[in-house]
Amino acid sequence: MRRLLDIIRQSLSTLWAHKLRSFLTMFGIAWGVGSLLLLVGLGEGFRSGNRKQLASIGQDIMFIFGGRLPAVEGNINSMRPFKLTYADYEAIKNEASLVRRSSPVLNREDIRAVSEYNTTNGQVFGVSSPYNLIRTIPMMTGRWISDRDEVESRRVAVLGSEMMKNMYSGRAAVGSSILLNGTPFEVIGVLEKIGREGNNGTNIRIFIPITTMRVMFPLKEVNSEDAISFINYQPVTREQHEDAKLQVHQILARRHAFDPKAPDTFE
Repeated sequence: MRRLLDIIRQSLSTLWAHKLRSFLTMFGIAWGVGSLLLLVGLGEGFRSGNRKQLASIGQDIMFIFGGRLPAVEGNINSMRPFKLTYADYEAIKNEASLVRRSSPVLNREDIRAVSEYNTTNGQVFGVSSPYNLIRTIPMMTGRWISDRDEVESRRVAVLGSEMMKNMYSGRAAVGSSILLNGTPFEVIGVLEKIGREGNNGTNIRIFIPITTMRVMFPLKEVNSEDAISFINYQPVTREQHEDAKLQVHQILARRHAFDPKAPDTFE
């Protein structure tokens, strides 16, 4: 015990004899620890904010788009584009055992939307009924697109919050009709505002059944017969993300006749 007290006394004496050096050493340690804590706090804050932002899009969500295929392996100049099709979606839905849910999306931004109060160019999404289980789609009033709407190719529409404001200026929308390129659609639902300050594309969209969209508003590009814009899907579990992606790539590669491991094939 006496020896321990001597050691402590000697240490304090040395620190006092070199006050500036001791202060600078302690300041350096404190600065380093403080900087580390600040960086960790910033990192955790950024990660938390990123999680919230992603949650406004959907849970465990994956996107796949068409891409470019090399017509001759190794020849970049011979690359050709390919589009995803509704048949691709059906193949993924029926064959991909690691995919829990999927929905095709057919997107057009040149469709004229008219209510009895206002007119706008609507961003119209044709989707299947599971879309609201993959993406964040909180209903404010009314209902979402049902399986029956899809099977019967009904002319029904769900409006994003900003689209509803633009077309109805605060009036009730559910139960009324809008015209999409001159064709009447019944408004069956309105979504809540999504994202911080409403900064989410879903808020300015009109959703209709994919079967209706394919018949009435197909893509206008050349060689786009049966084409869709992209596919949303979820793995069975989050841990199966990479395996589900590989399975989807293999299905599409078989259908479009290319190597699933070819670089730059998918977007």
